[in-house]
Amino acid sequence: MCKKHNALKSHGVIDRIEHRKSEDYSMLRPSIGIDWDDVTAPFNSIAIRMANEKYHPEKPYRLEEITSWANEGRTSVIKEFYNDPELYSRQIPTEETKRGIRRLMQIADVFFITAVSPRFMGVRAEQIMTQFPEFPPENIILGSAKDRVHFDIVLDDAIHNILDSKAEYPVLMRKPWNAKMTGLLSVNTMAEFVSLVKQIMKASTSKTEKITAPAVLALVGPSGSGKREITEALCGSKGGNTTDSIGTEQLFVRPVNYCTEPERYGHRYVSEEAFDQMNFFEKTAYAGVRYGTRKEDIQELLDQGRFAVIPVDMCGAIAMKRSFPTHIIYVARDKEKLIADIIDSDYDTEEKTLRILSIDAEKRNRKICDHVIHNDIIEGNYVSGAEELRRLIATAEGKNAGADPVQDAYLSTGK
Repeated sequence: MCKKHNALKSHGVIDRIEHRKSEDYSMLRPSIGIDWDDVTAPFNSIAIRMANEKYHPEKPYRLEEITSWANEGRTSVIKEFYNDPELYSRQIPTEETKRGIRRLMQIADVFFITAVSPRFMGVRAEQIMTQFPEFPPENIILGSAKDRVHFDIVLDDAIHNILDSKAEYPVLMRKPWNAKMTGLLSVNTMAEFVSLVKQIMKASTSKTEKITAPAVLALVGPSGSGKREITEALCGSKGGNTTDSIGTEQLFVRPVNYCTEPERYGHRYVSEEAFDQMNFFEKTAYAGVRYGTRKEDIQELLDQGRFAVIPVDMCGAIAMKRSFPTHIIYVARDKEKLIADIIDSDYDTEEKTLRILSIDAEKRNRKICDHVIHNDIIEGNYVSGAEELRRLIATAEGKNAGADPVQDAYLSTGK
């Protein structure tokens, strides 16, 4: 047994985690391993500031220029500060992050697991205890072999740590250096991560909810599962954007969704610069393309008593759930059909590759969704997933007939 394992054993960490593995799997109080650098506290952004302060480049270094973990571009200059004590002294989590960690400590067994140079291990431990005085010291794990420790849920910004993780739910903290990775559970903030943890816990213990309007129907699932076809079948061929003419009887409507790629079907294009200036309620990146939805566009539909139908990733679905009545619908489809649809699509080779590689990762999300529909048949105007979703809603509404005349009339027509 390695020294690292013995050290963890001496603190009781391995015993507690192994005991959890031997029990019937439960999410009543999950174990969560959280990274420190660029997840709990800033790291690269501090190094960027230090580089700008020292070198005063004509074009200041920007965090967004770090587009890979290796960081081999012009921003590689910041690596010289990784062994500077001043960088570590500047690492202070935001108040929002602190609140999120403390909320997690109320509902889960939280561990900080952080890779740090031996020279700064003492500094890092003191950092954590200073920022979180109530945090159990025995729950601080220092070292780079993160895959040797099993947690129920892990939050990290390094793609390799997420892919190698033994956790039931590895979650990626979105940063510029991992923006091209698709299919993984991901969040943009600690607040989003708290919401995701709550959804995971809820999905493992609660009964299926009835689907009633008004609500957001967040369609998630692998690329090629037919989320777009389901949206079209429910909302109409144009997706039922709020800027189009919407009939008073139309129950399913897709709110406007913005993206940074021209001519992306079903989306409104805006430039990268314009995207950065817009006030999005929910935004995400997929295969290098950025997507965003405005809160007011969704609220407008809910105020009218409608379903807002939104194909989205899990990160976006969780964001929806934080602000609106939302049902997360997993769209299941045979893997061979998923791959065939991706290959036949108009995406370039790189994006097709990323989407195929993400299939298995996205299928893991199924367990934490509120409902699962199957979409194996897409022929002409018939989309099996849309019909199954209509039946789910009709079943729920059958017990409350007359509660919403518009909804009852719509479902009875099968439109």
